[in-house]
Amino acid sequence: MSNFVIGEDCDLTLCHHDVYDGNPYGFILTPDPTHGRSGVSIQREVDEDSGLSNIYLFFSVMIADDLINPDGSPHEFDRSEMYSMMLEYLAQSSEIAITTILGTWLGIGTIGHSATELHLIKGSILSIKFANVTEYRPPADTELVFASFWQDSPPDDEALTWETSIWR
Repeated sequence: MSNFVIGEDCDLTLCHHDVYDGNPYGFILTPDPTHGRSGVSIQREVDEDSGLSNIYLFFSVMIADDLINPDGSPHEFDRSEMYSMMLEYLAQSSEIAITTILGTWLGIGTIGHSATELHLIKGSILSIKFANVTEYRPPADTELVFASFWQDSPPDDEALTWETSIWR
């Protein structure tokens, strides 16, 4: 099981308690010729009746054998493993955490059209759409999010308390 680090062996991670033993799984974003690496696009929408905000996160991941990580090292997983993992995340309708360089979005899931797939001989590009399925909140600090998970008993010295944690 890999300990993914954004900027080293992935560009973003997805996390759900029923996938990959509840650990974050990293994906490589497709390259953008104008910016080198690609990014995550966020669309915000305010419901006119309720005034609540909805967000949609769009990104494209590249899956292939012999994929190269952002730091130039070989990627640990092959095409079929990455594809299977993404399908597991796409099957989740709620409680996905998406971590990017900006932070972690919580309460994310699939609603309606969630993926467009382009399968080529040497690799695939999966264009993904996730949305908030709970009340929208801006991304939380990633270190704070992952320090907020339940700790073993007794907790680590650096464990957060009820008052200082973010609970999902």
